[in-house]
Amino acid sequence: MPNRNKLKGTRFEYDWMYFMIYHHFDNVRSYASIGIADVRSIPPKFCKNQLCVASQCKNTKKGDYIVPDERRRLKWYSETFHYLVIEPFKRDGEVFVKLEPWKLDGELMYPDDFLHEYYGMDADNWKTYRKNWKKGIKRKKLN
Repeated sequence: MPNRNKLKGTRFEYDWMYFMIYHHFDNVRSYASIGIADVRSIPPKFCKNQLCVASQCKNTKKGDYIVPDERRRLKWYSETFHYLVIEPFKRDGEVFVKLEPWKLDGELMYPDDFLHEYYGMDADNWKTYRKNWKKGIKRKKLN
C-alpha cells in the first residue's frame, strides 16, 4: 500500500503542473523524486520573461521548510542553470510560492501574483483555476 504522505505530495506536484499548463506553460515532471526540481516549466512566447521555472513542490505540515542539503542543491541549480527556482507549497489549505527557497526567509507570494510579477500574465488565482479545471477548462483563454 502506498505511503499516504507521498501520495499527498504527488497530488500537489500534479496540481502545480496543471496550474502551469492552465496558464500556457509547457511542463516536465520528474518522477520518483529523481532530479532537483519536481516540475520544470517553460513559459509561453507571449510572456515578458522567458526564464524557465524549476519548482520544488512541498505539501507537508512543515509548510515551506526544506532540509539543508536540498536547499544547497536548489541554490546550486539556480546558479548553474538558467532557471528561476521556486518552491510552491501549501499552508492551511492555501497555496504560496516561495522565491529563492534556499533561504529560510525567501519572499512569499500567491501563485497568480508570481505569474503576474515575473511573467506579466493576467493569471487566475488558485481557487478559480481549480474550479475551471474541474469544469473541464484546461487552458485559460488568451486575451
